[in-house]
Amino acid sequence: MSYFQRVRIYSLAELAVFAALLVVWLGSLSERWEAILGWTHGLGWIGLCIAVARGCARGLFPWWLLGATVSPLGPIGSTLGFELIAWRNRRTASRSAAVDL
Repeated sequence: MSYFQRVRIYSLAELAVFAALLVVWLGSLSERWEAILGWTHGLGWIGLCIAVARGCARGLFPWWLLGATVSPLGPIGSTLGFELIAWRNRRTASRSAAVDL
């Protein structure tokens, strides 16, 4: 599995934790789970920022992806960014395959 795929999956997992945190917080469901999910999201988001920054420094990701990750959107921004990059890569691959025919 490539570094891109690992960090993309990590971004999706962080988005799931963030969504769960929002549900628990908005629904006032459990202070205990709010704290657990809050810490998990906070530490996970820091790890995601580090992983994306590392990918940017290695030239694997564009720098705007780091901006999307550290923005207030956090895992939403990084997940949207990863999906945009994947979509562009698929589109470029299909165009080059069509040229090869």
